[in-house]
Amino acid sequence: MALPASEDTGLLLALGVVAPGWFSSEAGLLYRKWEGQVTAAASHVDEAELAARIAVVEARALALANLGWKN
Repeated sequence: MALPASEDTGLLLALGVVAPGWFSSEAGLLYRKWEGQVTAAASHVDEAELAARIAVVEARALALANLGWKN
């Protein structure tokens, strides 16, 4: 997604609008946090930065959904 953060969420939301999913009882993603990662920075929780990331993620998912393409 070329985002400084939330790129995994953006990818999953984009995939969710074009392909059916399924539930697995086993973990599919692991979240590991370390001191130097972007989500540890103050900019990650900045309201304007967060709103901008959400807008990009939402716009991409809506654009894909509006194409009408389904897997």
